[in-house]
Amino acid sequence: MIKISIVTICYNNEHDIRSTLESVVNQTYPNIEYIIKDGASKDGTLRIVNEYKDHIAKIISAPDKGLYDAINTGIQAATGNVVGLIHAGDRLHDNEVVADIAKFFEENNVDVMYGHSRIIDADGKTKRLNRSPEYSKRLVRWGWMPSHQSIYVKHGLFEKYGYYTQNVGGSGDYEWFVKYFYKHADELSIKRNERFVIKFSLGGQSTKNMASRMQKKNRDILKQCWINNGLKPPFALPYKKFFWTLRQFVLARLEK
Repeated sequence: MIKISIVTICYNNEHDIRSTLESVVNQTYPNIEYIIKDGASKDGTLRIVNEYKDHIAKIISAPDKGLYDAINTGIQAATGNVVGLIHAGDRLHDNEVVADIAKFFEENNVDVMYGHSRIIDADGKTKRLNRSPEYSKRLVRWGWMPSHQSIYVKHGLFEKYGYYTQNVGGSGDYEWFVKYFYKHADELSIKRNERFVIKFSLGGQSTKNMASRMQKKNRDILKQCWINNGLKPPFALPYKKFFWTLRQFVLARLEK
C-alpha cells in the first residue's frame, strides 16, 4: 500500500483551516501522511490544527519566506511515495479522493497525475469548473494548466527536477508546472485521472493567486516562468491562459 503525503500550508487561517483539515482526516484511505506547514500564525490557526493532531503526522510552525518556501519545507518533510498539496481554505473533493489517487498510481505506470477541480462560492455552488483535457505537451504552450492542487507527484522527482521557485511572485506553481509538464515532460509519464480532486473556495489564497496573474503587471512574471526554465515564452500567453479561464465558467454553466 503506497503512502500518500499531503501538505497543507497555512498562515493566520483560523476562519477556513478547519474545513481543509476535515477534508483530509475524513478520507477513507488509511495510509496518508498529513503534514501542516504553518508560518508561525498569530491567530487561532494552530489551536485548531492541534485539535486534529492525532491525524497529522507532522506540524511545522516557523516563519518562512513565503508561500513557495513553505511548500518546499512541507515537501522536504514528507516521506510518502507520492506527494500532493491542499492549501488552507480549500478541500479535497470527496472522501474517496486519496483512495482513488493511490489506486491510480498502483495501476498505472505514471510519475505525475492530475485531475479536475471546481471553484465554489460560500453556498457551495460551482462557479468555475476546471475539467482538464487529456495531457498533451503542446497544450502547455497554448496556456493550459490543470488546477495545481489536483496534481500528485512521485516524491523522488523533486530532488531530480527541482522544487518551487520563489522569484516569480504568486506564479511559482506555474513555473513548476512548466518545468515538469513541458521542460522535462519527455522524461516523465504524465497522465490524467478522470475524476475531481479538489474544491477551491472563492476568496481563498488559491483563487487570489489566480486573479493576480491576470493583472497586467504580472504578465511579465508569466513569461519569466518560461525564461527561468531556459525556454522561449509562448506568444500572447496571458490571452491564451484567459481562454482556459473563460472555458471554466462555460463548463460550470453547462453542468447545471
